[in-house]
Amino acid sequence: MTAEDTGLRRQAERMAAIGGIARTVQHDINNLLTVIFANLEMLKRTAAEGGPQRQLARVEAAARRFEGTSRSILSLIRRPAGVQEAIRLSEALRAIEPLLSMLLPGPSALVLTLAEHDPPVLLERSALEEALIALAQEINEAQPRGVALTLAVEDTAAGGVLTIGPAEGTPPAALDRLAAVASEAGGEAEAAGTG
Repeated sequence: MTAEDTGLRRQAERMAAIGGIARTVQHDINNLLTVIFANLEMLKRTAAEGGPQRQLARVEAAARRFEGTSRSILSLIRRPAGVQEAIRLSEALRAIEPLLSMLLPGPSALVLTLAEHDPPVLLERSALEEALIALAQEINEAQPRGVALTLAVEDTAAGGVLTIGPAEGTPPAALDRLAAVASEAGGEAEAAGTG
């Protein structure tokens, strides 16, 4: 066994161990957030109007953002690689949205347009998530201003179609990875406006 094989095996064991504790970590985070949200509600009832209410609203928004991001990360860690399953693209994008928003350069850099009832498509969800994360990281490194990434899911007779609108100057390799995930599933991902 080569040093590279040993390193890869060790990395796989490490990820499996981290995946094994993800559910426990999520449970603990949920317990802590329950305390935070309950106390925020009590404080809102007694806080003066104006500044104090706005500050409590900002704390609540930050806690909700943390909740979504931690849920996305822990779900990603738990998900097995190499498993194709029937998924709704809208549901998968909604679940990873907090993580993509965190990775992109700015609070309004991600625009999602999701179909209400897109049919399931057979896809390796972990590969889709990894490709989207890689794309978000590439876009972040380019530091575009304004909307950096638009993802739209359309409901068609053949199934859900993902349309990707990346910022100007997004490296083609990041888009190619998403296209490869889609073609392996027999689906399609369309890139629009890739300047």
